[in-house]
Amino acid sequence: MQQGWSLVELAVGLVIAALLTVLLVTLLPLGNQVIDQDRQQRELAQAEQALLGYVRAHARMPSADADGDGRADGGNSSGWLPVQDLGLPPRMRIRYQVQPHLALPPSDLFRPLVSPDFDSQLATSANGLDFCMRLLLDQRGNIPMAGLGMPVAFYLAHSGSRGHDLTQGAGTWDPAAQPLPGDGTSQVLTSAAGPGEFASRLACPDLIARAQGSAQAALASWSAMRMTDFNSRFRSFDMKIAELTLDQAQTGLAFAAVGLAMAIADEAIAITLTAAGWPPEGFAIGVGIAENVVALASIGFSAYQVKLANDDLASAREGISQAEKVKKDVGIYLEKVEALHTNANRKAVTLDNAGLLP
Repeated sequence: MQQGWSLVELAVGLVIAALLTVLLVTLLPLGNQVIDQDRQQRELAQAEQALLGYVRAHARMPSADADGDGRADGGNSSGWLPVQDLGLPPRMRIRYQVQPHLALPPSDLFRPLVSPDFDSQLATSANGLDFCMRLLLDQRGNIPMAGLGMPVAFYLAHSGSRGHDLTQGAGTWDPAAQPLPGDGTSQVLTSAAGPGEFASRLACPDLIARAQGSAQAALASWSAMRMTDFNSRFRSFDMKIAELTLDQAQTGLAFAAVGLAMAIADEAIAITLTAAGWPPEGFAIGVGIAENVVALASIGFSAYQVKLANDDLASAREGISQAEKVKKDVGIYLEKVEALHTNANRKAVTLDNAGLLP
């Protein structure tokens, strides 16, 4: 009995082998392309994160690398990504373009308005918040980038070369026909961020809003402190008025007491005059009676004046007590407002000086 492959079995085996070979030859490049695009996406994401970190530390974008040594060359807005300056692997070859003014230190575009006592403590040099304002102004100005015709802060394009060879990477780049982000016809992946999007990634709106809100709270507390200080000084004046009123009330009581004493003396004189007219003498008795009536009226009026003076004195003492209480309450409130004013200004100064740093 013979053993081995029949011609049919051998033919089927060859067909299967051929089909597998065709599939491998067809799918291997596709698989490599998928792997390469995944690598490009990861490296572009790393580059974007490195740019964010660079801006947070330097308050500006890096210049482009013109000669491929991995270092930024000042004044160049288009070239290679300066991987050495960004702390990225030297093998990475990514085309990089940036708005020229974003690679320069920003001017003092953001300065929160705090109270005069703390204005000198604000950042004296431009920082990340000034860069944020530059981005937001660019977003409003809708400034296009050269070669792209669209307003972006920066533009990245992967070289697409598997070995990141400088020559091969340069060969995939055509400055006259830069592929736009999302262009499916290009063999390399690209990435870009508009000024508003880049500002959001840096949390610029939140940081500026916090700094500006703290500054507004600082100004409000400064106004409240000034008003409370005026109120406190007015209460000191009120205390002096209350003390003067007390002195006047005491003086009025003394005068009322003197008036009462004089009225009693007049009554004594009237009694003396009446007694001097005995035995009865019409004229002397008449004068004595008249003097007695006047003296009694003076005693009644003086007693009434003494009562009024006592009431004024009690009211003056109550006024002093009330004025002292109000002044004390205003003093306590002034201390609270001063503490609020100090804290609000210090927070605004801290946020402004911190810039983009946490």
